[in-house]
Amino acid sequence: MAFWLIMSGHYDLMHVSFGVFSVVLVLLIHRPIRKHLVSLGEHSPTLKLRLARLAYYVPWLLWQIVIASLQVAYAVLHPKCPIDPALLRFKTRLGNTSSKVILGNSITLTPGTITLDIEREEFLVHSLMDISSSGIVDGTLPGEVAKLYERSPGQVVRDVRVIKTAAEYDG
Repeated sequence: MAFWLIMSGHYDLMHVSFGVFSVVLVLLIHRPIRKHLVSLGEHSPTLKLRLARLAYYVPWLLWQIVIASLQVAYAVLHPKCPIDPALLRFKTRLGNTSSKVILGNSITLTPGTITLDIEREEFLVHSLMDISSSGIVDGTLPGEVAKLYERSPGQVVRDVRVIKTAAEYDG
């Protein structure tokens, strides 16, 4: 809320009260969802987000977005248009739902890739070019997300499968 206040520049009673109301509403909605995820075993309360690591991750992700933007712009503007779309199916060993959501959103924010589906530990991602998915295949992006929760996560990605044709896709 503080970030929103700083960015909006509106400090009158109406705007501040809307902000407080929104924060309270989100917290009220989030609490039962969090309890439900813990009861399903999909959220580990022992894995806490490391805020100091988040201060490194956000600028790193922004830089990756800039690099990917330039790569997509190059491919689109190139006369031969070297686009080679593919689906990428892989599994992660991320410890909780929050880390999977952060990974899925980080993939989608990066130009040239979009997260299509997350089911338990398996992700399905559409990639515009091979270079767009290289950070996923080599484990760089999932590894950085895992470091938000663990100090040395080890290998995070496994069972990577690149699907280039409809015949290879098993739904």
